[in-house]
Amino acid sequence: MLLHIPGPALASEERLARPSLWKYRYPLFAFALLGILGLYQLAVVLLLSKSHTHIAKPFVGDSISNPYQNWNGEAGEKISLHAHSDEVWFTPERHTVNEIVSEYKKEGFANVAITDYGQISNTEDPNYIRGMEWGQNVKKRHILAIGIQKAFYDFFPIYASRENLNWVMDRMKQLGGYVILPHPKLFDSYSKEEMLALEGYQAVEVYSPFGDDTKILDSLLSVGKNVHCMASDDLHYFPEKIIQNFDQPFWKDWIQTLGHQRGRKGESFLRYIVTNAGAKDQVTVLQALNSGFFFCVKKFFQGADDPKVPDIHVNAKNQIQVNSTERYLEIRFIGKLGEVLQISPDTNSATYQILETDPYVRVELIALTGSIVSNAIVRSDSNE
Repeated sequence: MLLHIPGPALASEERLARPSLWKYRYPLFAFALLGILGLYQLAVVLLLSKSHTHIAKPFVGDSISNPYQNWNGEAGEKISLHAHSDEVWFTPERHTVNEIVSEYKKEGFANVAITDYGQISNTEDPNYIRGMEWGQNVKKRHILAIGIQKAFYDFFPIYASRENLNWVMDRMKQLGGYVILPHPKLFDSYSKEEMLALEGYQAVEVYSPFGDDTKILDSLLSVGKNVHCMASDDLHYFPEKIIQNFDQPFWKDWIQTLGHQRGRKGESFLRYIVTNAGAKDQVTVLQALNSGFFFCVKKFFQGADDPKVPDIHVNAKNQIQVNSTERYLEIRFIGKLGEVLQISPDTNSATYQILETDPYVRVELIALTGSIVSNAIVRSDSNE
């Protein structure tokens, strides 16, 4: 009887010997959540993809396609296509849509696209151009859609394969968007190899505050990708002298100061496109974008006069004729793999004879106050 151990005491010892998993509930919950996120990401990577189906071929044929053949003079429309407002919940310190539009109109811009992250601005005036920027990942692999009719969720917050990016761009085009790869040099978000492998985009930002590089176009055009140039401010904040005139709440001043966004010169009003005279509403701007009927401009400093865009025509002898009322420091004709085919210095006109060995030719103009890039004049088959 002295050695008898009562039942309740034995049960108590078993509980001490086998501790409950309850005290590990938080780490287990975290691991379970990570597992669910991992499975979700794997599922969307596998399901939401579009294979590379189009193989680009170098431009060939006896016909010459010039996107500027119907250009009617230099009085084009300045258009800004990449600006961020305070409409997104995680960017309340940025400027309002009305502030952005007002300041750009003061600088002679005919229209502005507000391209907030993951959404189309709710307060955007219908007269302005709809747009959104997709992608919130760390590597800054973003995609712009201009004229898109409906925003959609970023299903790839952690990782997106090339096939997934193809799916996103295909979705944008289905929703009426003109698709642009922005700031490819920012964190090397898009390498040359990736841009060659991707399909679905129609333009690349060659003029951006995060890196200017027009040679990107030659890497793509040389293999037969008829991709357009793009020039954008990628506006996040205005210069200090402009912000000081805004009637904004004190907390916005504090956040901007803590985020070191005050006191900067800013990159506004420097990079933009010029469409033909009258092409300034969403419908006509989209028509110009889709046909390459626009120029990309980069001004060298704020307050400078706008460099004048030229007339570019191809005559019956397959000669490219460039004419302008502005005298440029240089007019450059550039061909396959970025080869400089001809430089005409200190002139307002130049002529280049397209050779049978030229699959495409594009024009760069260096003015006193800025530089201008044209879209490519390409060969095509007249029977197509």
